[in-house]
Amino acid sequence: MVKATDIGALMDRYLNEKKFACLEALYMWSKGISSDTIASVLRNRYENEGDIAYPTVISDLSSLKITSTSDMTEDTREPVNRVVEDIFTSRCVEILYDQIREKLKAINQDGKRVLLPLIRSGLFSRGDIKKDELILAYRTLYKEIPSDYFLNISIRHLEKIGLLFRERSYRDEMMIKVPSYIYALLPEIEAKIEKTEEG
Repeated sequence: MVKATDIGALMDRYLNEKKFACLEALYMWSKGISSDTIASVLRNRYENEGDIAYPTVISDLSSLKITSTSDMTEDTREPVNRVVEDIFTSRCVEILYDQIREKLKAINQDGKRVLLPLIRSGLFSRGDIKKDELILAYRTLYKEIPSDYFLNISIRHLEKIGLLFRERSYRDEMMIKVPSYIYALLPEIEAKIEKTEEG
């Protein structure tokens, strides 16, 4: 049975070795996100490093004899997913915030145009966003309907920054998810977007 201290040591190693893609992969795995989505999102954000992050994490979890997010830790008697989230929030998230802030400086116009209605409508703060909800918020603000192509490239850009991600699915639909740790940056994100719109 794995110990919470073992999980903490693994995450500290990722931090020390600057394997930030592995940290995100582990966090996303702990939230029950599909392997296809994790691999695709991290490839978009980290390129080559993103390709190997998920397999690396699965291998490391296997070496710790972890088979499920619901496995219980021996020392703290908590499910693994809760331990990962707690350690991620307390030790790792500030580094990701710094990366997101830096990437946010280079947000393009398409990204801003999609992000603004998400924020003003309150959808961004809700976490799970359906395509038709995004379109309605966009149409309400801009009085026009965005094309699928425009939405796809804009969401991909925002995903690369780290603000949200698109859940991959075999079904022909779009589901956008905002990680809960992003909400702490919302005032900064909103200020930047609103300032851009004004000037």
